[in-house]
Amino acid sequence: MTLQGVDPEPSAALGPPSTTQGFLDLLEKICALPELAAELAHQAFLPALPGRFADLAPSLPEALEGALKQQGIRQLWSHQVVGIEAARAGRDVLVTTPTASGKSLIFQLPVLENALQGGEGRALFLFPLKALGQDQRGKLEALTAAAGLDADAAGCAIYDGDTPDSERRLIRSSPPRILITNPDMLHLGILAHWRSWVPFLRQLRWLVLDELHTYRGIFGSHFHHVLERLDRLCQGEGSRPSIIASSATAANARGFAGALARREFVEIDDTGAPREGRHLILLRPTASPYSTALELLIRLLDQGLKTIVFTKARRITELLYSWFRRRRPDLRRRVASYRAGFLADERRGIEKALSDGELDGVISTSALEMGIDIGGLDACVLIGYPGSVMATWQRSGRVGRSGRESVTFLIAMPDALDQYFLDHPAELLERPCEELIVDPTNDFVARRHLLCAAAEKPLQRDESYQAHHEELVRELVDDGSLLESADGRELFAIRRRPHREVSLRGSGNPLTIRAGASGKAIGTVDFSRGLRECHEGAVYLHRGRQYLIEELDLDDRVATARRQDLDYFTTPLADKETEILEVLERRHDGPLHAWLGRVRVTERVVGYERKQLNSQQVMGQSSLDLPPTDFETVGLWWNVGRALEASLVHHEHHYLGALHASEHAAISLMPTFALCDRGDIGGISQTFHPQLGTGGVFIYDGHPGGVGIAASTFRRLPELLDRVLQLLTTCPCEAGCPSCVQSPKCGNGNRPLDKAGAARCLRLLLGKEESLEAPEAPPEPTLVAERPTEELPPKKKHKTSKAMPTKSSKKSKRAGSAAKPKAGELETTVLFDLETLRSAEDVGGWGNAHRMGIAIGVVCFLEENRFEVYGEDRVQELAAALHSAGLVIGFNSRNFDYKVLNGYTGEDYNRTLPTLDLLEEIHRRLGFRLGLSHLCSETLGSEKSADGLKSLEWVRQGRLDLVEEYCRRDVELLRDLYLFGRREGYVLYRKGRGKTAKQRKLPVDW
Repeated sequence: MTLQGVDPEPSAALGPPSTTQGFLDLLEKICALPELAAELAHQAFLPALPGRFADLAPSLPEALEGALKQQGIRQLWSHQVVGIEAARAGRDVLVTTPTASGKSLIFQLPVLENALQGGEGRALFLFPLKALGQDQRGKLEALTAAAGLDADAAGCAIYDGDTPDSERRLIRSSPPRILITNPDMLHLGILAHWRSWVPFLRQLRWLVLDELHTYRGIFGSHFHHVLERLDRLCQGEGSRPSIIASSATAANARGFAGALARREFVEIDDTGAPREGRHLILLRPTASPYSTALELLIRLLDQGLKTIVFTKARRITELLYSWFRRRRPDLRRRVASYRAGFLADERRGIEKALSDGELDGVISTSALEMGIDIGGLDACVLIGYPGSVMATWQRSGRVGRSGRESVTFLIAMPDALDQYFLDHPAELLERPCEELIVDPTNDFVARRHLLCAAAEKPLQRDESYQAHHEELVRELVDDGSLLESADGRELFAIRRRPHREVSLRGSGNPLTIRAGASGKAIGTVDFSRGLRECHEGAVYLHRGRQYLIEELDLDDRVATARRQDLDYFTTPLADKETEILEVLERRHDGPLHAWLGRVRVTERVVGYERKQLNSQQVMGQSSLDLPPTDFETVGLWWNVGRALEASLVHHEHHYLGALHASEHAAISLMPTFALCDRGDIGGISQTFHPQLGTGGVFIYDGHPGGVGIAASTFRRLPELLDRVLQLLTTCPCEAGCPSCVQSPKCGNGNRPLDKAGAARCLRLLLGKEESLEAPEAPPEPTLVAERPTEELPPKKKHKTSKAMPTKSSKKSKRAGSAAKPKAGELETTVLFDLETLRSAEDVGGWGNAHRMGIAIGVVCFLEENRFEVYGEDRVQELAAALHSAGLVIGFNSRNFDYKVLNGYTGEDYNRTLPTLDLLEEIHRRLGFRLGLSHLCSETLGSEKSADGLKSLEWVRQGRLDLVEEYCRRDVELLRDLYLFGRREGYVLYRKGRGKTAKQRKLPVDW
């Protein structure tokens, strides 16, 4: 086997190739095996790099230097020195050196140095994964103890979802110098309750953001706003912590960090850490890539090489682990599977076993891609290209013991992107890392975080945070989500805790999978994934074991599963529709006419396929009746006009198959332009789209509001389509295969597909082939709002079930209807109130309101401003007065007054009277109740003359005259409150106590 020297990091100084002959001989022995030799596509050797040291000025405190020496660190690498000195100066620092280059010392040492010097600075360490926080705490505690610092001086604590409640209370009451958490807990547990953290925020000096590259896409859009909210609260308490961030290498890391945190960073990208030699071997499987991976894992373990296998999906992780257990039961205790969705105790146990050397191998999703200490590993097996050059080197960097070489095997999937890199290995080895993409302007995300910020601390009209989002704030005020103070200077969130409705990772509240017999939770999955993978009949895999989903309860978000051994797995089938909402950009490049804009995507899982485990042959299909999901996002699309359609039809191509195949191939190659994977992108092909008037292909960001992928790709669309055409031309298959046009995520089971038609379509679009007819200039897409109602495509009907999510309307539905007034009659409005003869206690509780009896009823005929008083002997006349009105207005009338009246007539007035219940309307808007006295006092400056208890006392005394006076006064207040709200469009209320109480405007549409 000939090893070729290649340097993927050309800016680094190269040392002479230095291979350990024994390791090289071992690799040659493995690769010479008959089952692997035929699959070798390319080999490369990445030479070792020497280390470069530097000295800190001033040097670290003696105790800290001694602690480092105890850990074998006698001198710092050059990039560590530059980073620490910048952090000392209070600069915002970004470190983008390779994996295992000692980046964590850059944020650990300044904090511990400050503690040794008696400073009060505190630090917040944010890690995107809980496991990273656990790993960091262990390292910090070891360094702190070695430096002679006690817990009071430099303690650290983890505050996340796995921290017990009792421990959380202790942490809040006495915050440590270093608080370790994750973005989700910062959002839900700290910012939402920030007043409990005021002492910590006031002394917060450093904010550490590890693995910054993970905050791309929708996660990054959310995280941008979390950082803004944290910065706002810190500034309010007089602090502004500097940021120390670390990231994998990326083409635009500094610009990405600046957009994410709205700061100017000092970037440190020149590593001083040494790098051992690395072997990279590319394999093109002749059969299943999973069979190759399994064989390779076994061979590596048998040769004594500790190995990590990275898969691209949870299901594959579990399948491969189950095959390994069957093939080598003698090694089952030495190898584990690892993925997101495991319970906390399972994750911690596997991480510890890896770190302690108790495991020789692990099969993992990307969950172990980042810097958790997983011990000394020798070999990395990548099943499929990870989706980016950055992720490839990140995962490869997880292996390689100090002073010892390592090897990474990339087993290509039958996937367009994988095959592209096998055919162009220099693209993989020499090209720079991709750009990180984040969209901090995502309005869908920004609106939700503005509500969180206002719930944390009222927005001030003159503050920079509010001014930065002025247009969105105005929209939130207009729709009633934000309420103005009486003087208009402050804005309040109508919801007390809107935080729980915001999922930073864009997935919503997760589903829990429970074992049917025991009810024990065996895993979690996000909601949208749950619809696709945890429906009834789906096969769920956990720790190598198969479970059949027997029931999916979307109301309680629980999937019930039964342990079962099956010879198949399942894949979902889905229907999708798209609507164009707004055009943002357009381009016309010869025959290629394309647009970028906002679109609404509606998706529904309509069934699933059962596929054999070994052959992946389809065994059968089943239909499903699940609720649709829809979201607005940003997408690009190009039209396929009538001239192109005529050419395709003339050459006997399948029209939809050609569009469908070009969509799949384009999506598969988009990661060569932007840091994303197929899970971040969606696509739809249609032979006729009513808004285009022709056929078209849509490719969109797979997250609400968009994350910047479609927008970034749109600017290079001709280049992408040209690359797709090359792929279709060079792929040796005839009808289309997974290496070019078939997609593992296709909701239509990869039907229909026409590879040759797709190639011709792209040649026509790129002007490389003349169409049979002269192309016409395409019309601009017709937006949804512009189309006549009769032209809108009919919506698909679906069966309503208890699992169907419902949306509350903006206006409450008024039950019942009154008879229309006769010609010449005016439709009247009445307001009324009742006082009872008996209390709830007298009749056995509020549920027996029909037994409470009527002492006095007062009705105001609004248009006449006339009042009528009814005693118990005139109940029928009272009911008739209410029935005569076009609108009946009350306060808690639906839940109380109507029930009292029902005791006399037996009529369900909630169904028969057109009612506006002001208490119900207030509760609908606020989520909590306010009394009539409070509303009238704040809005009108008037108060009730008595209360219900006093009225009952008067009834017992026989003073119905006083009851009448009190009841009439209540109806007068109800009238004045209603008229004020109808005239001004709001009422006033006060929230809070003492000096913090503020008068707020509540918009009403009466």
